[in-house]
Amino acid sequence: MTPTVWADVRCPWCWMGHRSLAAALARRGRREPVVRASYLLDPHGEGHPGRTVREVALASWGMDEDGWRAMRDRVEIAGRAFGLRIRMDGVPAIDSRPAHRLLKLAQARGVDPEHAWDLAFSALLEHNRDLGDPEVLRDLAVEMGLTAEDTDPLWSSTAFAAEVDADHRAAVEAGVRAVPTFAVGDRTLSGARSVDELVELLWVGAEEAGR
Repeated sequence: MTPTVWADVRCPWCWMGHRSLAAALARRGRREPVVRASYLLDPHGEGHPGRTVREVALASWGMDEDGWRAMRDRVEIAGRAFGLRIRMDGVPAIDSRPAHRLLKLAQARGVDPEHAWDLAFSALLEHNRDLGDPEVLRDLAVEMGLTAEDTDPLWSSTAFAAEVDADHRAAVEAGVRAVPTFAVGDRTLSGARSVDELVELLWVGAEEAGR
């Protein structure tokens, strides 16, 4: 059974889950394929160009400064346990769909999905780069091993948009309401799970598949 993980590049907990899954796969000592599926935390949104998540949270989510600081600190401290430097105050409030389309393109061109997703998470959550900006995504594509020109069809067409939407729709139909969500067969785990928990999920999936 091939594991599936649904994630959104906007989600810091997804980056933690991404790192935890990588460690779990390494512990199993085999290179297993993983379906990296797109999930859109705001499927109908268009982002907030020029604004940060902090600014949107304070203006639109009913969150005050104390609430924001508490949430920020909880995320950043949790990230450090996974070896991640997350800088929540400066994260741009993006529509993540273009970044997901780039990730689909990278996978189609043979880029290691684990590497590509890690670069995307780092770009947004650590370096606070605006992944809603086509020029930033062109630079990110080069870091993934593509050429800048590889991304041009993304902006002149709807390339890979249907695949991103299909991933999200499949998640909704499967009852996914939070990310990251890891699925092996009919077993699922949500949240930034520990390496031990994910190793167990992978082991159970392998046992049920007769491997």
